[in-house]
Amino acid sequence: MKAMLIHRYGGPELFESGEIATPRPGRGEVLVRVRGSSVNPVDCGIRAGMLKSFNRLRLPAVLGVDVAGEVAELGEGATRFSPGDRVFAFTGIKLGGGYGELLVLPETYLGRVPASLNWAEAGTVPGVGATAYEAFTVHAPLKPGMRVFINGAAGGVGTYAIQIAKALGAEVTCTCSGSKAALVRKLGADHVVDYTKGDPFTSDQGTYDVVLDAVRGTSLARLRKLLRSDGVLVTINGYPWDVGLAWIRNLISPQRTVVFFVKTSGELLDGLAKMIDVGKVRPVVEHTYTWNELAEAHRRVETGRVAGKVAVVPPGMGGST
Repeated sequence: MKAMLIHRYGGPELFESGEIATPRPGRGEVLVRVRGSSVNPVDCGIRAGMLKSFNRLRLPAVLGVDVAGEVAELGEGATRFSPGDRVFAFTGIKLGGGYGELLVLPETYLGRVPASLNWAEAGTVPGVGATAYEAFTVHAPLKPGMRVFINGAAGGVGTYAIQIAKALGAEVTCTCSGSKAALVRKLGADHVVDYTKGDPFTSDQGTYDVVLDAVRGTSLARLRKLLRSDGVLVTINGYPWDVGLAWIRNLISPQRTVVFFVKTSGELLDGLAKMIDVGKVRPVVEHTYTWNELAEAHRRVETGRVAGKVAVVPPGMGGST
């Protein structure tokens, strides 16, 4: 099968079109024909070798932790789906595969693509959408009337977090640059703080029930000052060892800090899909690239200035839009 490969760690220019063996589904697995994917910051980090201390690739490798496509074949014992079903998944950082024609996944990873989404949109949902959904339904479950602060609201996770929080009845305050304020307000943000015009963490301290940190490098100590005495700080930007540090801190503080890494869960995606189906959540796609524009797509994400997500689709399915 055809795929975009990297043969070593390095820059975006390393992607090459190549041929690799076609995978076959085993017990409880599903073969998916890929129709859409995306570029996440973690994809860029994997490609550059930033995560190889705990996630060493077998090279040549096919990257892409997001996938949307059609069920092509079922392995023995796989019963949740039928051939032709539209599915999507977050594959996890150790597997990837979104930049190839075919991919084998455990059926438990897969959710059903909402009928309203095209392939480019569907391919941008799994990683960031499931992250925001897991944050606000598992780690810091939101209830109507809660006050939520989202740090980094115009990015992939943030654009979903705003919409999910509003769908769950929360009052949302968020940070972004002034140029993206109109976007986040359109998504439902009640209050917008322009971080380019001063310190966004000095007002309303001690008043939020939940703070979601979606910007790497922000001081968690400063974010905790925004919380009520029994509030919850959720960050998606930690490292494995930060989980233990958070656990220790939670033993001595009524506030709770959660460092998490999104699950490879079809159940999470199905919950999010229900919100998309009823119009409470929609993907924000800044640009769509094809495989032969993959280097450009990675460079765009590495600027850290993407509004929402960039989509990646196989050849012949559009691009440069």
